[in-house]
Amino acid sequence: MSQEQPPQTPDPITPEPPQQEQARPAPPGKSRPVKVYLTVLFCAALLLLLVSFIMQQRNHLALQDLNEAIEDGQQVSQLQMENQRLKYELEEKAALEDQVAQQQRQIEALEWLRQIEAAVRTSYPEAIALIEEFEATGLEDSLPTTSSVEGVPSPAEAYRTLYATLF
Repeated sequence: MSQEQPPQTPDPITPEPPQQEQARPAPPGKSRPVKVYLTVLFCAALLLLLVSFIMQQRNHLALQDLNEAIEDGQQVSQLQMENQRLKYELEEKAALEDQVAQQQRQIEALEWLRQIEAAVRTSYPEAIALIEEFEATGLEDSLPTTSSVEGVPSPAEAYRTLYATLF
């Protein structure tokens, strides 16, 4: 008893549009949390980028300070080395000046000895006066104790001999 009804055919007069899958916008209540979530994630990413940039800048400044400190340390080290070199040169110069002064005194003492020997040949009283003047200068210790000619007495020995002869 069932009556079968014939399949309904669309009415040719008013055609129904075929059903298309239309994208329905999500209800406003469901899409809002997603937008908030994406906004929060985007803000967090920006914040992390900002923090990363600030940390990079701080590290860059710290590295610059460290490089400057290293350069300053190298400059100090170079200045200390230069200072040591100059001290060494100053010591060498002082030693050379002392040597020159000693040689100058030695030359002066040898000149006195030459004059005394010349005076001994001409006049004993003049030679005695020269010896007294020579001793007053304190140069007798500057006479060389070694002879540059083999077999000849040194200038110091020659002076002692003259002194012993005249006094």
